[in-house]
Amino acid sequence: MHTLIDPPADFAKEAPASAAPRTLALSFTGDGREYFRIWVVNLFLTLATFGIYSAWAKVRRLQYFDRNTILAGASFDFHGNPKAVLVGRMLSVLLLVAYHYAFGFSTTFGLVTIAGLLLAFPYLMRGALRFRLGNTSYRGLRLGFDGTVGQAYLTWLPPAFTFLAPGVLLALNPGQPWLAALPLPFYLLWPLMHARIRRFQHAHLLFGDQHARYEVKARRFYRFYLVSGALILASVVSAVFVAGIVGAVTGSGRIAVMLIGLAVTAVATYVVYLLMGPYLVVRVSNLAWSHTSFPGIRFRSTLPAYDFMSLQTKNALLTVLTLGLYRPFAVVSVYRYRLAHLHVEVDGDIEAAAAHVATRAGAAGDGAADGFGIDLSW
Repeated sequence: MHTLIDPPADFAKEAPASAAPRTLALSFTGDGREYFRIWVVNLFLTLATFGIYSAWAKVRRLQYFDRNTILAGASFDFHGNPKAVLVGRMLSVLLLVAYHYAFGFSTTFGLVTIAGLLLAFPYLMRGALRFRLGNTSYRGLRLGFDGTVGQAYLTWLPPAFTFLAPGVLLALNPGQPWLAALPLPFYLLWPLMHARIRRFQHAHLLFGDQHARYEVKARRFYRFYLVSGALILASVVSAVFVAGIVGAVTGSGRIAVMLIGLAVTAVATYVVYLLMGPYLVVRVSNLAWSHTSFPGIRFRSTLPAYDFMSLQTKNALLTVLTLGLYRPFAVVSVYRYRLAHLHVEVDGDIEAAAAHVATRAGAAGDGAADGFGIDLSW
């Protein structure tokens, strides 16, 4: 497990002993209309090039958001190479095709393909983190990620196996669909897997040569999943009850069954994507970021669950009503809202701290991210 080393003696001498903690707010200077123009151009060029331009579109998007993210009067920046993103896109498509069609050729080919996916996935996820963070800078100083390959496998193999196992069992035994339910008990450990993923992401962050500290008990994630499960159960039961009453009033069994099916589908979709999803994002983000720190720098996330769920619901409705045209405005609103509830507490002056870290990191840190990993995300 990664541990945080003590700051060097020279850093302690340079930091003012009487420096009082300062709370800094992150802000976003972009707006929906400006991003809409970028989004439209990106969409048009992506369609015109049959998806090839999507890599350059993503780099433009990340640069726009990073360059408009302000902390203490300075903005972030993104330096990623679109070619690395394109390679990641092509590889992710190949992996997706292989997953869906491997068993169509033969059982042996399918098993070999699944084994290859399990072996490649953790390594690629680590590369994606190194690419994203290593190509992000603040005040000219690159961020970074130093999680090892071994830690990546310990983190990502269990959830990857849990996700792939039902489909593999079904492909091997098409006449016995009940076998696909055998791995379901593994999902009881999903909160622990989620907690390990967040630890891997946060405990290995780098700011110059400074390592992050992350201390969260994995069992705390169970509460969030229990609340989410109870929310889904209560919503679905309520939908069945209301639909059953309506069906009974109409006097038609067929109508009652149809109404119940539609109600359950609609409610489950709404709860999972617009209530459970945002709720987990809020609770996990608040917990993880509020327990992440660098020497002299601490984070505090205060996202309110109800307001965030309301924002996501509004964005979803407006996106549907505008046939997708509201999407860039929704992305900006969510990004700005999350930034507004993330605060940075600094002992003394962040400019001096960043300058000191840059001096210690040296020239090697300036180009350390070049060529690191690829980007698999969309």
